[in-house]
Amino acid sequence: MKNYLMFALILCAIPAVAVGQTVSCDACTHAVSVYMGEGGLIAMTDADEVTYVATCNGVTRSGEMMPNDDGMVSMLLMGDMACHGDDDASFELGPVMDGGWYWLTMETNSAVGGLVSMDILDNDMVEIADAGAGVMMTMGSGAVLLTESATGRVGILPTILPEPPAAPAAVCGPEQNSSWPYAWDDQVTSSCMLGGGRTKIRLVGPGAHGSTAMITNGMVYRPNAGTVTVTADLWVDESGSYSTNTGGTDGAPTVESIQMGWAGKTASATGSGSQTNWLDATFIASVNATVGAPVTITSGTPVAGIDVADNGSGTTPSGQASFTIVPDANYCSSRANHTAVLNIIAVPGTNAIHPPVAQGRAAGFTSSSLATVTQITQLRVVCPPASSANKGQDLVPDNPFPVE
Repeated sequence: MKNYLMFALILCAIPAVAVGQTVSCDACTHAVSVYMGEGGLIAMTDADEVTYVATCNGVTRSGEMMPNDDGMVSMLLMGDMACHGDDDASFELGPVMDGGWYWLTMETNSAVGGLVSMDILDNDMVEIADAGAGVMMTMGSGAVLLTESATGRVGILPTILPEPPAAPAAVCGPEQNSSWPYAWDDQVTSSCMLGGGRTKIRLVGPGAHGSTAMITNGMVYRPNAGTVTVTADLWVDESGSYSTNTGGTDGAPTVESIQMGWAGKTASATGSGSQTNWLDATFIASVNATVGAPVTITSGTPVAGIDVADNGSGTTPSGQASFTIVPDANYCSSRANHTAVLNIIAVPGTNAIHPPVAQGRAAGFTSSSLATVTQITQLRVVCPPASSANKGQDLVPDNPFPVE
């Protein structure tokens, strides 16, 4: 069955012959690294057909191979497709995937090599150690054919050096001073990677043991009594940006403007203000309420027990919004267990950075009503977990281990 399949594939690869002219192959992605003698090749593709161009002794042959149902193409390099006596011969094909291979059959044994991606043929190549007259070396494209003179044994040895991964590009933005207190008081503005001006909203709410902490699960519990406060502020996504402020010495950016929008990049990593250098922004809030339709919150007029204490335009501090959440029997009570979804929309103010803060379509929104918006996030306000025991019910019996 395999021989029949190979024969059928070869019939689909009838070559066209061109003598003394150059034939290009725009679809070719890989090459047979040493095209010499008889052999064959096999590769995988996700294309409908694979084109090949073979050149040997001034004659160029080209054609197409049709993949089988598994996406495999294969071809025997025999007869006119075998190449003898041409050190400059070449065989290219594509599009195929990495992992294809070929074989050459010589008088006493065969050698196997990998199809080489044409993207790496210009890479540095290693010089093969010369074993002297006992081993004949025939150079190919990214490989060398080694033939032992005494026995005729052959092997194919790659000559392309693997290249280490390129170092990640420097990100445009604040640069840390090398002296104490290691302030981020300079910035990288050239030979660095710029982002697209995207931003992110940070939410901070109740943490453990009366502390505050960043909300990472998008949820906060509604209180049984008292008030829960959640703040929102806007930051760069740190994909690359720098300050264009000119208020410093000789028109240079001020240190504060360099640090703006970059969390933790202030006087020191843990110093005062290390988490308060957010971007200038105001915030709009609405509630997707379980009880009733979505409603925009106006300061002083709570919706679902959620109010806007500050939309970011105040001075305590400026650029940070504050939301208060109080008990609401319509949502959380002995007869109700509903979640209110708070939508928080950030509208940027004046931020002298490049690239500018992305808004509307640039920020990923398609609606014209969001043309001035830079970022949106949601916070689910859920009911507190039920008590582990009903009032008046003993959790542990008087004698959990009775004995007779």
